[in-house]
Amino acid sequence: MSRRTSLYQLLLRWLLGPLIVILLAGSVLAYLFSLRAAMNVYDLGLLDDALDLSKQVVVRDGEMQLALPPAALQMLQENNDDRVTYAAWDDRGHVFSGNPRLFAAEGLPAEDGHQFRDLTLNGEENRAIVMKGKVGRSAFFIAVAQTLHGRDRLRDGIFASILLPEALLALVSVAVILFGVRFALAPVKLLRNEIVSRSSADLRPIGEAGAPAELFPVVHGINELLANLADSFASHRRFIADAAHQLRTPLASLSSQIEVALEKPPSDVRALLRELLATTHRTTHLANQLLSLARLEHTESSMLEVAAVSLERVCREASADFVTQAARKGVDLEFVLEPCQVRGSPLMLRELLANLLDNAIRYTPPGGQVKVGLKKGQDGVALTVEDDGPGVAEAEWPNLGTPFHRLASDFPEGCGLGLAIVREIARLHEAELAFGRSAAGHGLKVSVYFKI
Repeated sequence: MSRRTSLYQLLLRWLLGPLIVILLAGSVLAYLFSLRAAMNVYDLGLLDDALDLSKQVVVRDGEMQLALPPAALQMLQENNDDRVTYAAWDDRGHVFSGNPRLFAAEGLPAEDGHQFRDLTLNGEENRAIVMKGKVGRSAFFIAVAQTLHGRDRLRDGIFASILLPEALLALVSVAVILFGVRFALAPVKLLRNEIVSRSSADLRPIGEAGAPAELFPVVHGINELLANLADSFASHRRFIADAAHQLRTPLASLSSQIEVALEKPPSDVRALLRELLATTHRTTHLANQLLSLARLEHTESSMLEVAAVSLERVCREASADFVTQAARKGVDLEFVLEPCQVRGSPLMLRELLANLLDNAIRYTPPGGQVKVGLKKGQDGVALTVEDDGPGVAEAEWPNLGTPFHRLASDFPEGCGLGLAIVREIARLHEAELAFGRSAAGHGLKVSVYFKI
Protein backbone atom coordinates (compact mmCIF):
# COMPACT_ATOMS: atom_id res chain seq x y z
CA MET A 1 0.00 0.00 0.00
CA SER A 2 1.51 3.31 -1.06
CA ARG A 3 2.13 5.93 1.59
CA ARG A 4 -0.30 8.82 1.44
CA THR A 5 1.13 12.27 0.79
CA SER A 6 0.96 14.57 3.80
CA LEU A 7 -0.31 18.06 3.00
CA TYR A 8 1.75 19.36 5.93
CA GLN A 9 4.93 17.79 4.57
CA LEU A 10 4.11 18.91 1.04
CA LEU A 11 3.75 22.53 2.14
CA LEU A 12 6.95 22.39 4.16
CA ARG A 13 8.79 20.88 1.20
CA TRP A 14 7.64 23.63 -1.15
CA LEU A 15 8.20 26.44 1.35
CA LEU A 16 11.32 25.43 3.26
CA GLY A 17 13.22 24.05 0.28
CA PRO A 18 13.06 27.22 -1.88
CA LEU A 19 13.53 29.42 1.21
CA ILE A 20 16.77 27.66 2.20
CA VAL A 21 18.05 27.86 -1.38
CA ILE A 22 17.19 31.57 -1.55
CA LEU A 23 18.85 32.29 1.80
CA LEU A 24 21.99 30.38 0.81
CA ALA A 25 22.17 32.11 -2.55
CA GLY A 26 21.57 35.50 -0.90
CA SER A 27 24.27 34.83 1.68
CA VAL A 28 26.81 33.79 -0.95
CA LEU A 29 26.05 36.83 -3.12
CA ALA A 30 26.15 39.20 -0.15
CA TYR A 31 29.49 37.69 0.94
CA LEU A 32 30.97 37.97 -2.55
CA PHE A 33 29.81 41.56 -3.05
CA SER A 34 31.00 42.61 0.41
CA LEU A 35 34.35 40.88 -0.08
CA ARG A 36 34.78 42.50 -3.47
CA ALA A 37 34.08 45.94 -2.03
CA ALA A 38 36.50 45.37 0.87
CA MET A 39 39.26 44.12 -1.43
CA ASN A 40 38.75 47.17 -3.64
CA VAL A 41 39.37 49.34 -0.59
CA TYR A 42 42.69 47.58 0.03
CA ASP A 43 43.62 47.91 -3.65
CA LEU A 44 42.85 51.62 -3.51
CA GLY A 45 45.18 51.86 -0.52
CA LEU A 46 47.94 50.23 -2.56
CA LEU A 47 47.21 52.67 -5.39
CA ASP A 48 47.48 55.62 -3.01
CA ASP A 49 50.82 54.33 -1.73
CA ALA A 50 52.12 53.91 -5.28
CA LEU A 51 50.97 57.41 -6.23
CA ASP A 52 52.63 58.89 -3.16
CA LEU A 53 55.89 57.13 -4.01
CA SER A 54 55.75 58.19 -7.66
CA LYS A 55 55.56 61.82 -6.55
CA GLN A 56 58.83 61.41 -4.69
CA VAL A 57 60.89 60.27 -7.71
CA VAL A 58 63.49 62.87 -8.75
CA VAL A 59 66.54 63.00 -11.08
CA ARG A 60 69.84 64.02 -9.53
CA ASP A 61 73.14 64.00 -11.37
CA GLY A 62 71.50 62.09 -14.20
CA GLU A 63 70.32 59.32 -11.87
CA MET A 64 66.82 58.66 -10.60
CA GLN A 65 66.30 58.71 -6.87
CA LEU A 66 63.37 58.27 -4.52
CA ALA A 67 63.38 61.24 -2.18
CA LEU A 68 61.44 59.49 0.58
CA PRO A 69 61.87 60.80 4.12
CA PRO A 70 62.63 58.11 6.77
CA ALA A 71 59.40 58.93 8.61
CA ALA A 72 57.36 58.38 5.47
CA LEU A 73 59.18 55.10 4.81
CA GLN A 74 58.42 53.93 8.33
CA MET A 75 54.74 54.85 7.95
CA LEU A 76 54.64 52.97 4.65
CA GLN A 77 56.07 49.81 6.11
CA GLU A 78 54.01 49.89 9.31
CA ASN A 79 50.55 48.85 8.13
CA ASN A 80 48.88 46.90 10.93
CA ASP A 81 49.97 43.24 10.69
CA ASP A 82 50.79 43.42 7.02
CA ARG A 83 54.29 43.92 5.68
CA VAL A 84 54.60 46.41 2.83
CA THR A 85 57.40 46.13 0.32
CA TYR A 86 58.16 48.54 -2.47
CA ALA A 87 60.61 48.91 -5.33
CA ALA A 88 61.38 51.62 -7.91
CA TRP A 89 63.32 51.06 -11.12
CA ASP A 90 63.96 52.90 -14.34
CA ASP A 91 63.15 51.77 -17.85
CA ARG A 92 66.55 50.06 -18.09
CA GLY A 93 65.64 47.77 -15.18
CA HIS A 94 67.93 49.48 -12.66
CA VAL A 95 66.36 49.37 -9.20
CA PHE A 96 67.17 52.69 -7.65
CA SER A 97 65.14 52.25 -4.46
CA GLY A 98 63.40 49.55 -2.48
CA ASN A 99 63.59 45.76 -2.50
CA PRO A 100 65.16 44.35 -5.70
CA ARG A 101 63.37 41.02 -5.10
CA LEU A 102 60.10 42.71 -5.84
CA PHE A 103 61.38 43.63 -9.31
CA ALA A 104 62.65 40.10 -9.85
CA ALA A 105 59.36 38.61 -8.70
CA GLU A 106 57.45 40.92 -10.92
CA GLY A 107 59.35 40.07 -14.06
CA LEU A 108 57.97 42.20 -16.80
CA PRO A 109 57.08 45.82 -16.12
CA ALA A 110 53.56 47.11 -16.40
CA GLU A 111 52.23 48.98 -19.39
CA ASP A 112 51.05 52.57 -19.19
CA GLY A 113 48.93 53.24 -16.13
CA HIS A 114 48.86 50.63 -13.35
CA GLN A 115 48.12 46.96 -12.83
CA PHE A 116 47.23 44.86 -9.79
CA ARG A 117 48.83 41.46 -9.52
CA ASP A 118 49.04 38.57 -7.07
CA LEU A 119 52.55 37.29 -6.38
CA THR A 120 54.59 35.29 -3.90
CA LEU A 121 57.35 37.14 -2.09
CA ASN A 122 59.54 35.60 0.57
CA GLY A 123 57.24 32.59 0.68
CA GLU A 124 54.12 34.65 1.36
CA GLU A 125 51.22 35.59 -0.84
CA ASN A 126 51.11 39.29 -1.63
CA ARG A 127 48.87 41.69 -3.44
CA ALA A 128 50.92 44.14 -5.54
CA ILE A 129 50.45 47.10 -7.79
CA VAL A 130 52.84 48.12 -10.58
CA MET A 131 52.63 51.70 -11.80
CA LYS A 132 54.45 53.46 -14.64
CA GLY A 133 55.37 57.10 -14.29
CA LYS A 134 57.60 59.77 -15.83
CA VAL A 135 59.92 62.37 -14.51
CA GLY A 136 60.98 64.71 -17.24
CA ARG A 137 61.48 62.50 -20.31
CA SER A 138 62.52 59.46 -18.36
CA ALA A 139 60.11 56.65 -17.45
CA PHE A 140 60.19 54.79 -14.18
CA PHE A 141 58.17 52.04 -12.47
CA ILE A 142 56.91 51.79 -8.93
CA ALA A 143 55.78 48.50 -7.36
CA VAL A 144 54.15 48.19 -3.96
CA ALA A 145 53.36 44.78 -2.44
CA GLN A 146 51.42 44.00 0.70
CA THR A 147 50.89 40.72 2.53
CA LEU A 148 47.32 39.38 2.85
CA HIS A 149 46.95 39.09 6.61
CA GLY A 150 44.65 42.08 6.91
CA ARG A 151 42.64 40.98 3.92
CA ASP A 152 42.24 37.49 5.39
CA ARG A 153 41.03 38.91 8.71
CA LEU A 154 38.62 41.19 6.92
CA ARG A 155 37.34 38.31 4.81
CA ASP A 156 36.77 36.20 7.92
CA GLY A 157 35.03 39.10 9.60
CA ILE A 158 32.76 39.65 6.60
CA PHE A 159 31.97 35.94 6.50
CA ALA A 160 31.08 35.89 10.20
CA SER A 161 29.08 39.11 10.02
CA ILE A 162 27.00 37.71 7.16
CA LEU A 163 26.77 34.11 8.34
CA LEU A 164 25.44 34.81 11.82
CA PRO A 165 22.56 37.13 10.76
CA GLU A 166 21.68 34.84 7.86
CA ALA A 167 21.69 31.79 10.13
CA LEU A 168 19.49 33.63 12.62
CA LEU A 169 17.21 34.77 9.78
CA ALA A 170 17.00 31.18 8.51
CA LEU A 171 16.07 29.85 11.95
CA VAL A 172 13.42 32.53 12.44
CA SER A 173 12.04 31.94 8.92
CA VAL A 174 11.86 28.18 9.47
CA ALA A 175 10.12 28.69 12.81
CA VAL A 176 7.63 31.12 11.26
CA ILE A 177 6.90 28.73 8.38
CA LEU A 178 6.48 25.74 10.71
CA PHE A 179 4.12 27.69 12.93
CA GLY A 180 2.31 29.29 9.98
CA VAL A 181 1.73 26.00 8.16
CA ARG A 182 0.56 24.29 11.34
CA PHE A 183 -1.73 27.21 12.15
CA ALA A 184 -3.06 27.38 8.57
CA LEU A 185 -3.79 23.64 8.54
CA ALA A 186 -5.52 23.72 11.92
CA PRO A 187 -9.00 24.03 10.30
CA VAL A 188 -8.27 20.86 8.31
CA LYS A 189 -7.44 19.01 11.53
CA LEU A 190 -10.56 20.41 13.20
CA LEU A 191 -12.66 19.27 10.25
CA ARG A 192 -11.09 15.82 10.43
CA ASN A 193 -11.76 15.58 14.18
CA GLU A 194 -15.32 16.81 13.64
CA ILE A 195 -15.96 14.02 11.14
CA VAL A 196 -14.12 11.23 12.98
CA SER A 197 -15.75 11.98 16.33
CA ARG A 198 -19.25 11.51 14.93
CA SER A 199 -21.21 8.31 15.03
CA SER A 200 -22.72 6.78 11.92
CA ALA A 201 -26.14 8.06 12.98
CA ASP A 202 -25.01 11.68 13.47
CA LEU A 203 -25.75 13.35 10.14
CA ARG A 204 -26.00 16.91 11.38
CA PRO A 205 -24.43 19.47 9.02
CA ILE A 206 -20.95 20.76 9.82
CA GLY A 207 -20.70 24.46 10.65
CA GLU A 208 -19.68 26.42 7.55
CA ALA A 209 -19.42 29.89 9.11
CA GLY A 210 -15.84 29.53 10.38
CA ALA A 211 -14.50 27.53 7.44
CA PRO A 212 -11.72 29.20 5.40
CA ALA A 213 -12.48 30.09 1.78
CA GLU A 214 -10.39 27.13 0.51
CA LEU A 215 -12.20 24.65 2.78
CA PHE A 216 -15.68 26.09 2.33
CA PRO A 217 -16.43 24.08 -0.87
CA VAL A 218 -15.23 20.91 0.89
CA VAL A 219 -17.36 21.54 3.97
CA HIS A 220 -20.33 22.52 1.81
CA GLY A 221 -19.90 19.35 -0.27
CA ILE A 222 -19.72 17.20 2.88
CA ASN A 223 -22.88 18.86 4.18
CA GLU A 224 -24.65 18.13 0.91
CA LEU A 225 -23.50 14.52 1.16
CA LEU A 226 -24.73 14.33 4.75
CA ALA A 227 -28.09 15.79 3.70
CA ASN A 228 -28.36 13.23 0.89
CA LEU A 229 -27.44 10.44 3.29
CA ALA A 230 -30.03 11.67 5.78
CA ASP A 231 -32.67 11.69 3.05
CA SER A 232 -31.55 8.25 1.89
CA PHE A 233 -31.67 6.81 5.40
CA ALA A 234 -35.07 8.38 6.00
CA SER A 235 -36.30 6.93 2.72
CA HIS A 236 -34.81 3.59 3.67
CA ARG A 237 -36.54 3.64 7.03
CA ARG A 238 -39.85 4.55 5.37
CA PHE A 239 -39.31 1.78 2.84
CA ILE A 240 -38.67 -0.78 5.58
CA ALA A 241 -41.74 0.37 7.49
CA ASP A 242 -43.93 0.30 4.36
CA ALA A 243 -42.50 -3.05 3.27
CA ALA A 244 -43.15 -4.54 6.70
CA HIS A 245 -46.70 -3.23 6.58
CA GLN A 246 -47.28 -4.50 3.03
CA LEU A 247 -45.87 -7.95 3.77
CA ARG A 248 -47.67 -8.25 7.07
CA THR A 249 -51.12 -8.23 5.39
CA PRO A 250 -50.69 -11.16 2.93
CA LEU A 251 -48.70 -13.17 5.44
CA ALA A 252 -51.36 -12.63 8.09
CA SER A 253 -54.05 -13.63 5.58
CA LEU A 254 -52.10 -16.73 4.64
CA SER A 255 -51.61 -17.63 8.30
CA SER A 256 -55.30 -17.09 9.06
CA GLN A 257 -56.41 -19.27 6.16
CA ILE A 258 -54.17 -22.09 7.30
CA GLU A 259 -55.30 -21.78 10.95
CA VAL A 260 -58.98 -21.86 9.94
CA ALA A 261 -58.35 -24.87 7.72
CA LEU A 262 -56.60 -26.67 10.57
CA GLU A 263 -59.43 -26.01 13.05
CA LYS A 264 -62.19 -26.86 10.58
CA PRO A 265 -61.00 -28.64 7.46
CA PRO A 266 -63.07 -27.47 4.47
CA SER A 267 -64.97 -29.87 2.31
CA ASP A 268 -63.54 -28.33 -0.84
CA VAL A 269 -59.78 -28.66 -0.37
CA ARG A 270 -59.05 -27.56 -3.94
CA ALA A 271 -60.78 -24.22 -3.36
CA LEU A 272 -58.68 -23.68 -0.24
CA LEU A 273 -55.52 -24.56 -2.10
CA ARG A 274 -56.43 -22.11 -4.86
CA GLU A 275 -56.90 -19.35 -2.28
CA LEU A 276 -53.60 -20.23 -0.61
CA LEU A 277 -51.86 -20.29 -3.99
CA ALA A 278 -53.31 -16.91 -4.95
CA THR A 279 -52.18 -15.42 -1.64
CA THR A 280 -48.74 -16.97 -2.09
CA HIS A 281 -48.49 -15.54 -5.61
CA ARG A 282 -49.40 -12.07 -4.36
CA THR A 283 -46.86 -12.34 -1.55
CA THR A 284 -44.17 -13.58 -3.93
CA HIS A 285 -44.96 -10.80 -6.40
CA LEU A 286 -44.80 -8.23 -3.63
CA ALA A 287 -41.49 -9.60 -2.28
CA ASN A 288 -39.94 -9.60 -5.76
CA GLN A 289 -40.98 -6.03 -6.40
CA LEU A 290 -39.74 -4.95 -2.97
CA LEU A 291 -36.35 -6.49 -3.71
CA SER A 292 -36.24 -4.90 -7.18
CA LEU A 293 -37.11 -1.45 -5.84
CA ALA A 294 -34.58 -1.74 -2.98
CA ARG A 295 -31.87 -2.69 -5.47
CA LEU A 296 -32.73 0.11 -7.89
CA GLU A 297 -32.93 2.83 -5.23
CA HIS A 298 -29.33 2.08 -4.20
CA THR A 299 -27.95 2.02 -7.74
CA GLU A 300 -26.43 4.99 -9.57
CA SER A 301 -26.15 5.59 -13.30
CA SER A 302 -22.36 5.24 -13.15
CA MET A 303 -22.77 1.68 -11.79
CA LEU A 304 -24.70 0.42 -14.82
CA GLU A 305 -23.06 -1.76 -17.46
CA VAL A 306 -24.56 -0.07 -20.49
CA ALA A 307 -24.51 -1.16 -24.11
CA ALA A 308 -26.35 -0.41 -27.30
CA VAL A 309 -29.82 -1.92 -26.86
CA SER A 310 -32.48 -2.51 -29.52
CA LEU A 311 -35.68 -1.31 -27.82
CA GLU A 312 -37.78 -2.97 -30.49
CA ARG A 313 -36.29 -6.36 -29.61
CA VAL A 314 -36.67 -5.70 -25.86
CA CYS A 315 -40.35 -4.84 -26.37
CA ARG A 316 -41.04 -8.02 -28.32
CA GLU A 317 -39.19 -10.24 -25.84
CA ALA A 318 -40.86 -8.65 -22.79
CA SER A 319 -44.30 -8.72 -24.40
CA ALA A 320 -44.03 -12.43 -25.15
CA ASP A 321 -44.22 -13.12 -21.40
CA PHE A 322 -47.59 -11.33 -21.17
CA VAL A 323 -49.34 -12.69 -24.24
CA THR A 324 -50.83 -15.60 -22.27
CA GLN A 325 -51.90 -13.32 -19.39
CA ALA A 326 -53.57 -10.90 -21.82
CA ALA A 327 -55.27 -13.68 -23.74
CA ARG A 328 -56.57 -15.28 -20.53
CA LYS A 329 -58.17 -11.98 -19.57
CA GLY A 330 -59.39 -11.20 -23.07
CA VAL A 331 -57.17 -8.14 -23.53
CA ASP A 332 -55.81 -7.36 -26.98
CA LEU A 333 -52.09 -6.51 -27.17
CA GLU A 334 -51.19 -4.19 -30.05
CA PHE A 335 -47.67 -3.16 -31.04
CA VAL A 336 -46.58 -0.22 -33.16
CA LEU A 337 -42.78 -0.40 -33.04
CA GLU A 338 -40.07 1.42 -34.96
CA PRO A 339 -36.49 0.17 -34.96
CA CYS A 340 -34.73 2.18 -32.24
CA GLN A 341 -31.52 1.89 -30.29
CA VAL A 342 -30.58 3.43 -26.94
CA ARG A 343 -27.71 2.90 -24.53
CA GLY A 344 -28.70 1.13 -21.37
CA SER A 345 -29.08 -2.13 -19.50
CA PRO A 346 -31.14 -4.72 -21.44
CA LEU A 347 -32.30 -6.48 -18.27
CA MET A 348 -33.48 -3.28 -16.60
CA LEU A 349 -35.22 -2.02 -19.73
CA ARG A 350 -37.01 -5.34 -20.00
CA GLU A 351 -38.05 -5.07 -16.33
CA LEU A 352 -39.32 -1.53 -16.99
CA LEU A 353 -41.52 -2.68 -19.85
CA ALA A 354 -42.66 -5.76 -17.90
CA ASN A 355 -43.95 -3.59 -15.05
CA LEU A 356 -45.73 -1.25 -17.47
CA LEU A 357 -47.40 -4.19 -19.25
CA ASP A 358 -48.34 -5.89 -15.98
CA ASN A 359 -50.06 -2.72 -14.75
CA ALA A 360 -51.76 -2.08 -18.08
CA ILE A 361 -53.14 -5.63 -18.40
CA ARG A 362 -54.10 -5.74 -14.73
CA TYR A 363 -56.24 -2.57 -14.94
CA THR A 364 -57.65 -3.09 -18.44
CA PRO A 365 -61.10 -4.75 -18.39
CA PRO A 366 -61.84 -7.82 -20.53
CA GLY A 367 -62.30 -6.91 -24.16
CA GLY A 368 -60.05 -3.89 -23.77
CA GLN A 369 -56.81 -3.10 -25.53
CA VAL A 370 -53.21 -2.42 -24.46
CA LYS A 371 -51.09 -0.62 -27.02
CA VAL A 372 -47.28 -0.55 -26.95
CA GLY A 373 -45.65 2.12 -29.10
CA LEU A 374 -42.05 2.88 -29.96
CA LYS A 375 -41.20 5.95 -32.00
CA LYS A 376 -37.93 7.62 -32.86
CA GLY A 377 -37.76 11.43 -32.90
CA GLN A 378 -35.06 14.01 -33.52
CA ASP A 379 -34.03 14.30 -29.89
CA GLY A 380 -34.73 10.80 -28.61
CA VAL A 381 -36.92 7.72 -28.46
CA ALA A 382 -40.42 7.59 -27.00
CA LEU A 383 -41.70 4.33 -25.47
CA THR A 384 -45.44 4.43 -24.68
CA VAL A 385 -47.85 1.98 -23.09
CA GLU A 386 -51.60 2.78 -23.23
CA ASP A 387 -54.52 0.89 -21.68
CA ASP A 388 -58.31 1.01 -21.72
CA GLY A 389 -58.60 0.92 -17.95
CA PRO A 390 -60.35 3.37 -15.64
CA GLY A 391 -57.43 5.78 -15.92
CA VAL A 392 -56.01 8.08 -13.26
CA ALA A 393 -57.21 11.54 -12.36
CA GLU A 394 -54.82 14.24 -13.54
CA ALA A 395 -54.39 15.47 -9.97
CA GLU A 396 -52.88 12.08 -9.09
CA TRP A 397 -50.29 12.03 -11.88
CA PRO A 398 -47.53 13.66 -9.80
CA ASN A 399 -47.95 10.93 -7.15
CA LEU A 400 -47.62 8.06 -9.60
CA GLY A 401 -44.34 6.28 -9.09
CA THR A 402 -44.24 6.93 -5.34
CA PRO A 403 -43.60 3.62 -3.55
CA PHE A 404 -46.75 2.02 -2.07
CA HIS A 405 -48.96 4.77 -3.47
CA ARG A 406 -52.21 3.09 -4.47
CA LEU A 407 -55.38 4.51 -5.95
CA ALA A 408 -58.88 3.72 -4.82
CA SER A 409 -60.08 1.19 -7.41
CA ASP A 410 -61.76 -2.12 -7.90
CA PHE A 411 -58.38 -3.88 -8.16
CA PRO A 412 -57.04 -4.29 -4.62
CA GLU A 413 -54.39 -6.82 -5.65
CA GLY A 414 -51.93 -4.14 -6.66
CA CYS A 415 -49.10 -3.26 -4.28
CA GLY A 416 -48.15 0.19 -5.56
CA LEU A 417 -44.58 -0.68 -6.56
CA GLY A 418 -44.74 -1.25 -10.32
CA LEU A 419 -44.54 2.42 -11.36
CA ALA A 420 -41.98 3.10 -8.61
CA ILE A 421 -39.71 0.51 -10.24
CA VAL A 422 -40.37 2.10 -13.64
CA ARG A 423 -39.44 5.53 -12.30
CA GLU A 424 -36.17 4.25 -10.81
CA ILE A 425 -35.14 2.48 -14.01
CA ALA A 426 -35.96 5.63 -16.00
CA ARG A 427 -33.81 7.66 -13.57
CA LEU A 428 -30.86 5.30 -14.01
CA HIS A 429 -31.12 5.70 -17.80
CA GLU A 430 -31.55 9.48 -17.52
CA ALA A 431 -34.93 9.11 -19.20
CA GLU A 432 -38.04 11.19 -18.57
CA LEU A 433 -41.23 9.56 -17.28
CA ALA A 434 -44.56 11.21 -18.12
CA PHE A 435 -48.24 10.33 -17.64
CA GLY A 436 -51.28 11.25 -19.68
CA ARG A 437 -54.60 9.99 -21.04
CA SER A 438 -54.74 7.27 -23.62
CA ALA A 439 -56.08 7.81 -27.11
CA ALA A 440 -59.42 6.30 -25.97
CA GLY A 441 -59.79 9.25 -23.59
CA HIS A 442 -60.27 7.34 -20.35
CA GLY A 443 -57.28 5.03 -19.90
CA LEU A 444 -53.73 5.81 -18.75
CA LYS A 445 -50.81 6.49 -21.05
CA VAL A 446 -47.30 6.10 -19.67
CA SER A 447 -44.47 7.55 -21.74
CA VAL A 448 -40.72 7.07 -21.27
CA TYR A 449 -38.48 9.42 -23.27
CA PHE A 450 -34.87 8.29 -23.85
CA LYS A 451 -32.19 10.68 -25.02
CA ILE A 452 -29.95 9.69 -27.92
